[in-house]
Formats: sequence, C-alpha cells, structure tokens
Amino acid sequence: MKQHEQSAGRAPRVLIIDDHVMLAESLKLALKAEGVSAQTTSGPNLESILAAARSFEPDVVLLDLALGEVGSGLSIIGPLRDLPARVVVLTGLDDRMALAACIEAGAVGLVSKAVDLDTVLDHVLRAARRESTIARTEREVLLFELRRHRAHCDDQLAPIARLTPRERGVLGALMQGLAAETIANRAHLSLATVRSHIQSILVKLQVSSQLGAVALAHRVGWSPDTESDELLCVAAS
Repeated sequence: MKQHEQSAGRAPRVLIIDDHVMLAESLKLALKAEGVSAQTTSGPNLESILAAARSFEPDVVLLDLALGEVGSGLSIIGPLRDLPARVVVLTGLDDRMALAACIEAGAVGLVSKAVDLDTVLDHVLRAARRESTIARTEREVLLFELRRHRAHCDDQLAPIARLTPRERGVLGALMQGLAAETIANRAHLSLATVRSHIQSILVKLQVSSQLGAVALAHRVGWSPDTESDELLCVAAS
C-alpha cells in the first residue's frame, strides 16, 4: 500500500468523519483558519468513508465513534491507520471499554465532544505534529482495564462455552420461549433427543431447571444469535 508522509511546508491534511454535519463543518472551518487542509465525510457507509479517506490521504482523521445509521467507527480505525493516518477519536461516549478498544485498534488520541472547540483543535494539531495526544499512563491503564474486562467476560461465559453447538442451539431456542416439543418439531428431532440436550445443558450449566439455564444465559450476557436455527438443523443431520 502506498505510504505518504507530511512533507515539509505542506499544510497537514485532516479528514473529519462525523454524521453531525454542523459540528463537522464548524471543525473544518476552524481547522482551515489554522492553516490546515480539512475535509468532511459521513457515509453513506463505511466503505465510502474509507474510499474518501484513500482519495484525500489525510495525515490525521478526526473520527466520531458513533456514526448513526452507518455504524461504529471502531471497525475502520485499523484501515485508516493503514493509509497511513493518525486517528483521533471524537466521541460523546464515556464507556471506558469502548474507548480502550479504540486505543487497542490504533487510535492515537481520545477527545470528548463535551470539551470546547479549542481543545479538539489542540488534539488534532498535536496529532498532525506527531506529538502524543494521550498520556502513556492513561493508555496503559485503559488497555489493562480492557484485558481485565475480557478475562471477566470469558470467565462468565465459560459455562456456555462448555456446551456443544447443538446444545447452544437448543439453549437459544429456550431463550426464545420455545417448548421442547416445538424445538423438536422445528429441528426435525425426536422429543427424546431434545430432552436429552436440555438435560445435558442443565448439567453443564449446573442449574436445576430450564428457567435457571435461561436466567444464567441472560446474566452472563449470552444471547441466541442468527445461527441458532441453523444449529438446530445441524442437530437433525
């Protein structure tokens, strides 16, 4: 992939990715007043945003994390870095795990939408000068908290992980409120087979009832996904 560097004497290029048009335009005008070449984009999808970034070749990207219908900006931090560009995340979120994930993905800075315009500009201009925009200790603390959070989630989900794909499909169906007879009919299984799966689920999750199994799944944050029906079909094969 072509690499580019900010050449001496060239105004830094900043791409503002934000679905709030008025804010994005205000930031663009303020950056231009500082001698920065700035453009804005907001979609209509992540692919078009990346295409605009490749065309503009920014030195810095000021990225809104929540892009409305377009989705999360987190998924494009890596591709933006590969341009290469230095990504500063602009967000109204205060979820530390979401912010930590941005740093892990390669963002060099985090700035809240609650701060004033001058502070946002300071972050962007420092990033353009390739200066640090987040304290090393804060970066390390965020990444440590993210690792600890993931370890906790893994521990919480460990009982579900012990289930086979077929059993997870049955558990997902139970979470949707389906009775064993309905599950058997939909998956073309015998009722005895479904009940056997349910009994195995109860043993592995160390609960005494289907209600307990469903409650545990909700408590640890597991939910049936779009593959549940497919898994049930696999069980019948």
